[in-house]
Amino acid sequence: MNTIKPEFLYGLHAVAAVLRFRPQQVRELNVKSGQLSPAVTALVKLAEEHRIVVKQISAGQLQRLTNDGVHQGVVALTEPRRDLDDKDLEVLLFESSDNFFLVLDSIDDPRNLGACLRVADGAGVDGVIMARSRGARITPLVAKVSSGAAESVPCYRVANLARTLKFMGAAGVQIVGAAGGSAATIFDLSVSSNVALVIGHEGSGLRRLTRDHCDLLASIPMLGTVDSLNLSVAAGVMLYEIQQKRDKSSVE
Repeated sequence: MNTIKPEFLYGLHAVAAVLRFRPQQVRELNVKSGQLSPAVTALVKLAEEHRIVVKQISAGQLQRLTNDGVHQGVVALTEPRRDLDDKDLEVLLFESSDNFFLVLDSIDDPRNLGACLRVADGAGVDGVIMARSRGARITPLVAKVSSGAAESVPCYRVANLARTLKFMGAAGVQIVGAAGGSAATIFDLSVSSNVALVIGHEGSGLRRLTRDHCDLLASIPMLGTVDSLNLSVAAGVMLYEIQQKRDKSSVE
């Protein structure tokens, strides 16, 4: 008996991404009845190409399916995506010595998680690593906020984050921790092409065990009156700076 509970993914970008990356797991596409916008029409055409059932339903029905989420007129009924795990990460590290990771240590806010996935995709991250038992999970809300990146960025859920960081370090990955109190800034650092950025909890930052496995700690200089940035904004600043440094290190 199949006990896997399906999900209702919503929003133009999230639905487009699931139709692109795993159409075989989409059971049906629901769209708002009436005249369809060009963007929704394109999604209907894509669904039909994959022989996915398309239904036109009322706006009220869409609202109920998404618990009043901002659905933009489209909701896809899908099988839940499968997170990658420790073994998958080990295979990647064995096969490649040129990786760029974002490690999220106990991120609780699903909107922060979605925004981090979006910026990770934009910065060219090869994978996002999170603890299996800590922090927010990838839900339809996270998928919506990620603007499709929840489908495009590989996500690894590991059993023990500290142990994983230790293993990554032994495999040659340089571990850079984001720490607001660090005297060194992200702009001061030299990084290798095989590197991971670790971002801590929204309030308390990096846990001690996580911090202990970082090779370097770095902050973002705050030049105005506020003392910190939103977590996903900080992740974006640091990821793009690291990516630029990785590009330079690969040329030298």
